[in-house]
Amino acid sequence: MAKNPGHKTLKIVIDIAHPAHINFFKHSASKLKTKGHEVTILCLNRGKLPLIVQKEFPGFDVIILGQHTGTKKSVIFDANIKRFRLLFNYLYTNRFDLGMSVGGFNFGSVLKLLNIPNIQFDDDPERGINTILEKLTATELFYPPIADNFSNIHSFNALKEWSYLSPKYFTPDPGVLEQYSLIPREYIFVREISTGSLNYAKQKSNIIASFSRMMDKNIKVLFSLENRKKLGYYPDEWILIREPVSDIHSLIYYSRLVISSGDSMAREGSLLGVPSIYCGSRYMKANQIMIDKNMLFHYDIENIVPKINELLKNESFQKKQESYRLNLMEEWEDVTDFILKSAEKYIIN
Repeated sequence: MAKNPGHKTLKIVIDIAHPAHINFFKHSASKLKTKGHEVTILCLNRGKLPLIVQKEFPGFDVIILGQHTGTKKSVIFDANIKRFRLLFNYLYTNRFDLGMSVGGFNFGSVLKLLNIPNIQFDDDPERGINTILEKLTATELFYPPIADNFSNIHSFNALKEWSYLSPKYFTPDPGVLEQYSLIPREYIFVREISTGSLNYAKQKSNIIASFSRMMDKNIKVLFSLENRKKLGYYPDEWILIREPVSDIHSLIYYSRLVISSGDSMAREGSLLGVPSIYCGSRYMKANQIMIDKNMLFHYDIENIVPKINELLKNESFQKKQESYRLNLMEEWEDVTDFILKSAEKYIIN
């Protein structure tokens, strides 16, 4: 239980190790702080992640701990083994009442050793050893309704991306299209991920590059490339997104189609009411939720170009975009409020 008996507020530490974790906690952290809770953000030094964290969490204490250079070796040794020691030293010296993270078994194991409760969120029970470690280290582990029951596993009725893409928290801004001279619904949004993480260690690199030059050259493509050293693999006419991106979700929202080799952005597109193709190699139950809603499609690259053309011809998606999102809001719970309530359960009255 929490370590501050008699107090109505908590001293909370949130660990951010991936850009997607920023969005997941952004609104709930602000709400917790507004209610008087002390919230500290820990951040892994990974690319531009520290800069983005400091921008998205203004007024918060942000502590940079550990690094990840983008290689598989760095994932294992820098981001996990070396960072474990850094986390232990920091959390032992700076005592907290509660820790929260997304898939953070390393962070959770330190908190468990220090007898500090920790809440972990995830949407990827297929990850084998990671899931086992999360079960062992988390006080509570929350999934969308996709995981088997376990003593400390619970579920929330939504996908985790809904914490920031629900109409309650996200309003698209058409003004972001001006810097790329784009017209709503007249471009494709493409995201090519790097395969330098353990999640994608078995996936071929540059998947979209393998069919990019077979796509229709008459439609504009707005292009997000994680490993910019590979830019020459893709058509010259594709429009590369300039980093940092001020409002990437508006760029996705106004696109006609999303194509992504990473699962997260494919799900984001589908939650924004844009037909989205995931062309990565991983099967995920979280993706299946949106596949069943006919907004996410998982295609093999061998026959993907005809499928792309087929979806581009279908104008029904754009006509129902907002009603589709409002229906999701009726069906699903508010994930941000769920995070808030889950944390405040650890207040001792």
